[in-house]
Amino acid sequence: MITNHPQDVKEIQDILDKTKQLNFELEKTIQACQEGIYICDENTVALRVNKAYERISGMSEKEMIGKTSAQIKKQGIVTESVAIKVLEEGRIVSMFQTFSSGKEVLATGTPVYDDDGRLFRIVVTARDVTELKEMEEKLKEEEAKIERYLIELNQYKNNATNNSEIIARSSNMQLLIETITRVAPVDSPVLLLGESGTGKEVMAKLIHDSSSRSKHSFIKINCAAIPSHLLESELFGYVKGAFTGADNKGKVGLFELADNGTLFLDEIGELPLALQVKLLRVLQDFVVQRLGSTITRKVNVRIISATNRNLEEMIRNGEFREDLFYRINVIPLSISALRDRKEDIPPLIYQKLKELSVKYNIQRTMSSEALEYLEQYSWPGNIRELQNVIERLFVISNHPIIEVKHLPTYILREIHNNDDTTINSNKKQSLKDRVIALEKQIIIETLKNSNSMRDAAKELKIDASTLTRKCQKYGISIHIGVL
Repeated sequence: MITNHPQDVKEIQDILDKTKQLNFELEKTIQACQEGIYICDENTVALRVNKAYERISGMSEKEMIGKTSAQIKKQGIVTESVAIKVLEEGRIVSMFQTFSSGKEVLATGTPVYDDDGRLFRIVVTARDVTELKEMEEKLKEEEAKIERYLIELNQYKNNATNNSEIIARSSNMQLLIETITRVAPVDSPVLLLGESGTGKEVMAKLIHDSSSRSKHSFIKINCAAIPSHLLESELFGYVKGAFTGADNKGKVGLFELADNGTLFLDEIGELPLALQVKLLRVLQDFVVQRLGSTITRKVNVRIISATNRNLEEMIRNGEFREDLFYRINVIPLSISALRDRKEDIPPLIYQKLKELSVKYNIQRTMSSEALEYLEQYSWPGNIRELQNVIERLFVISNHPIIEVKHLPTYILREIHNNDDTTINSNKKQSLKDRVIALEKQIIIETLKNSNSMRDAAKELKIDASTLTRKCQKYGISIHIGVL
């Protein structure tokens, strides 16, 4: 009869205690791991999972132990089985998995071989990337904010040399400002109408600054300045790989950048018909979808549009959608041409002179006679033309006082040839001179109300070449025409 020696029994008990302790420590370590751990045998039968894997998969250990990976996949618990891939390929495999719990994970399956090279275990680690994706989305939102701030900063820099104060001496401008103060607090779409250079962007910014959205973004896009094939991606943005040449990081659209703020659509009459349809959808639901994406995003944006074109005529010609017109034309505001608010011309001139004096540290003023000439000029380019003329006079003049002799020839020619605006001339004109003055006035007025030389020639029922020759003969600058 063989009996165990007490010393042997003690050694065996020590080994059992150490094994138990090692198993305890191993179990605690596995459970403490934040990554999910799933262990199965060579037939993919589940043997052990930790708490993290239970949380990720949405299943308890009891529900998984004893089941093959194929059975678990068939239950719809997971989209793909990394353990099956490891078994098929005999190597380490990494892949993305989506569980019925909604969790998306990066799973890595590692084969474990014994000393004879026989597969006996497959260990799967699963890292939850759902939180990482949420962090990525938050990062994209922050990047969008930064991009929005950069756009605004650039816009502020571009406008830094423009007048910061709005001149409103004339009664029609005072009425417009008064209307804006009533319109600004509401979110109704505004359509600014007026000739080129009348200050539509300034008025749009005034509406934004006077509204509850003033602390948020004011984003501007000139629909005529961006090629039509790029305009859609600018407005709505795109995801990675949306089209050839797309940025690998994707791009946030201007609608999203303007969220909670104001989006100013300048020259909206130049918007292609295909984009007019998409814009209409946004204005109906205020939901945008980036190019190449299936995800829609809700936006809270006030729309201010502007145009120097006759949208109603464009509707009749099939160039602009009537339903979009009614969406953007809730509150139409007309900005008068500079020739119709001559009271604003002197203060605009003095304001520009003051700005240039500070900029160049040179003092310049204007004679009363020169000022009178500039008041009589028709200013087809409106405020933009006036500012350019004043800066040109300021820079090229060698005298502290800008006089009539310094004024551009085309301004002097228009004033002297216009029978109604000739300064210091009481002489009676001949019939021939009156006919010439009348013809010139008709040409000027027609050009002001036309979109091109061709349209003006058609209105006058003469050839475009004939109209061009008459403009040259009478000293009418071509830039007068396109408004």
